[in-house]
Amino acid sequence: MMLENVTDNNTAGEGAGMLKTRIAAGDVLVGTFAFLPSPQLVEILAAAGFDFIIIDMEHAPKDWSTVEHMIRAAENRGLPVLVRVAENSEKLILQCLEIGAEGIVLPFVQTAAQVRAAADAVFYPPQGRRGTCTVTRMTRYGADRQDFIAHCKRQNERLVIVAQIEDVTGAGNIAEIVAAEPGIDVVLMGRSDLASALGAPGQVDHPAVLEATEKMLESVRQSPRRVAASVGAYTQDEVQRWLGRGCSIFFAASEGLLFYNAATKWLKEMRDAANCTSIPGRGG
Repeated sequence: MMLENVTDNNTAGEGAGMLKTRIAAGDVLVGTFAFLPSPQLVEILAAAGFDFIIIDMEHAPKDWSTVEHMIRAAENRGLPVLVRVAENSEKLILQCLEIGAEGIVLPFVQTAAQVRAAADAVFYPPQGRRGTCTVTRMTRYGADRQDFIAHCKRQNERLVIVAQIEDVTGAGNIAEIVAAEPGIDVVLMGRSDLASALGAPGQVDHPAVLEATEKMLESVRQSPRRVAASVGAYTQDEVQRWLGRGCSIFFAASEGLLFYNAATKWLKEMRDAANCTSIPGRGG
């Protein structure tokens, strides 16, 4: 598969509920974390054609009103949106889902028990034990309460769970984490934290990090459950490397980094042009 499989999500509403389907189909997806508290940047990412975004609440906490506006901006542009919660907390997960997130990213997953606890918080019975409220944004403020059973079924069918593996314990338990039922849709291999855990901070290409990542991918491939694998991609070469090893979902570290890289590239090009091209009004 090539990255040309990525589709344009600019039509309002098209992305709603489709992320889980595309993950299950093995589509190649490219997204980014959204660290900055900006609905406008979410709209720009949608216009650029990203397949999904992950609003970060772990390293870049935001107030709930801002997160809701960011989710609304994504929905209006048909851009699937997940939220990385600050911790694996039933209440935090519930709040993310009630304001409209299409799923959650769980940081620092180490055990299958943590996956099952998160699934309990995500899914309505009988799949889980999600708290019930019929007047939230996700129930259209009460419009869906007359057929709440159908609402629960829709939610259980569409919500995505991503488990982020970031340390040696999680990597060692990857087979059980992937196999947990009810379980995850995606395993996200957090190589930055894994590098630190292995004594090589910042070295995502350290041999020990690559070996641990390869072993996790092998466990994902051998799992009886169909789970997609995801990894941060820093270069085009990395995309090809991990695509060939079974990854189908790639993401940029943050929209801020994308903006910084684009800004520095543009600035260099402008300064290079100014240095080598005669500019009217400067004499000569």
